Amino acid sequence: MTTNATTVKHALDRREPVLEEYSPEWETKAAISSILDITLKPIPFQQQLKQIIDVVVDISWLGAEKKGAILIANSRQELVLAAHHGLATPLLTLCARVPFGRCLCGLAAQSREIVFKGCVDGDHHHAFNGMKPHGHYNIPLFGLKDEIIGVLVLYLEHGHKPHEEEKHFIEMLGQTVSAIILNRTLKTQAEISRILLQQAQQEMLQKLVAAAEYRDGETGLHLKRMSLYSVIIGKTIGLPPQELSLLEQAAPMHDIGKIGIPDSILLKPGKLTREEFATMKHHPTYGAKILSGSHPLIVASRLVALSHHEKWDGSGYPQGLKGESIPLFGRICALADVFDALTSKRPYKDAWPLDKALETIKASSGTHFDPKLVDAFFKALPEIVQVMSLYGEGRTGTGNRAPLIQQPVKEAFVTWDESLSVNIPHIDDQHKYLINLLNRLHNAAQTDDTSEVVETLLGMRSYAIVHFADEEEILREHGYPDLDSHIKKHRLFIKKTEGYLKELEVSPLAVVSDLLRYLNNWLINHIRHEDGDYANLFSREQAESIAV
Repeated sequence: MTTNATTVKHALDRREPVLEEYSPEWETKAAISSILDITLKPIPFQQQLKQIIDVVVDISWLGAEKKGAILIANSRQELVLAAHHGLATPLLTLCARVPFGRCLCGLAAQSREIVFKGCVDGDHHHAFNGMKPHGHYNIPLFGLKDEIIGVLVLYLEHGHKPHEEEKHFIEMLGQTVSAIILNRTLKTQAEISRILLQQAQQEMLQKLVAAAEYRDGETGLHLKRMSLYSVIIGKTIGLPPQELSLLEQAAPMHDIGKIGIPDSILLKPGKLTREEFATMKHHPTYGAKILSGSHPLIVASRLVALSHHEKWDGSGYPQGLKGESIPLFGRICALADVFDALTSKRPYKDAWPLDKALETIKASSGTHFDPKLVDAFFKALPEIVQVMSLYGEGRTGTGNRAPLIQQPVKEAFVTWDESLSVNIPHIDDQHKYLINLLNRLHNAAQTDDTSEVVETLLGMRSYAIVHFADEEEILREHGYPDLDSHIKKHRLFIKKTEGYLKELEVSPLAVVSDLLRYLNNWLINHIRHEDGDYANLFSREQAESIAV
């Protein structure tokens, strides 16, 4: 018996010897009070729902079996199992998603009325061998505009005869649970909308910067890497989360001033003349003029654009600032930008090997770069190399692949095993990383960490695009005959993931469990079957030589 169910039982056990004084009405009030207390506890919402069921099935006069469930409606008129108490294992699959109108819970959702059955009959579509006879209450739950937001299911003793208090209690229970789910839904929707709005703002800024970056052969991945490098350095020196968020959004704006540089200079493949370089040196000033305004993000972006070519010893441009007179964000972005430029292939240069780039960064400490930031850079080097591996420019880029760092998870939703290997080491590594993202998503859902759910899903979508491009390049180079079909499956995955992001804003409490099931089935099936098919093309020696 759970803590909250025990609380009600203890309340009942403290009754005076004359039990008639403690009527079903009193027990009803005690149960509702206990349910409301549960919502104040700092525990995940799924646990709250389960404890609510625990309280209800322990009411002495109700005649309920120790079983029940709460299903929450999604935007497709389906009920998704959110919490349960004592459901048989076959029902966890059968009731994972139930369309409106099917089975008793779906009938309650469709009719918008309480469905009571004293025994199982033909309306109970989800039966299984060995299921014991029982009765049912299926209580529709309503939202702010009287829409169906879920159904509460209670199992009853077979042949149950309603108690005279039952109608009042069931109605009160439905109203209470409806209010609890509605309140959590509105709160979660607001948080998700905030996160997605912030993400949209960042993407809009990045697209603006890309207009400048693409003109000189830079890529969107350069912006991604450079901003992540900046955040890693900032985190290592102890910047608070709010400053790190500002830095991540401001860093991609560093070269916005290149919009004002003529193509004849910006796109020149060879070395610039003295006069041409003098013109190029105006782009920080142009960027600062473009980024005029008082919003904190605009101010931070202007400082980055204006100061990211300044040098610690004062030999930089456009103002010749020295030491700590250079804004901190500018100093951080200078280091991040140079490192990415050194380790990335461009039309006018090949990517430098990692060791050579690191030697240059170290040698420039105290002249080009702030020594404390260089120390932080090397302290965080495993994270820096992780970003290189995650968001590199394909296999013709740096060549500096490193094993992807798997973040520890409290509970593994999916476990990697060798049957999933496609015998291409770095593709296996990418698959392991995607599975790690899935496990992080599962853990975030279990702890009600809405921000982590959205950000991990966004991260999965972003990284899947990088992984798919890498995988498709390999298949294209080796003449894989089913490439077009493989690409279509990749595109459908991205489209489906984006659909879940949209659905999160509408019915967040119903989406996550459905999302986890989809991602689990898709990733495992795709890796084991579709990706397994192309693995047979390569010998072990060929596979190990690919993109090492």
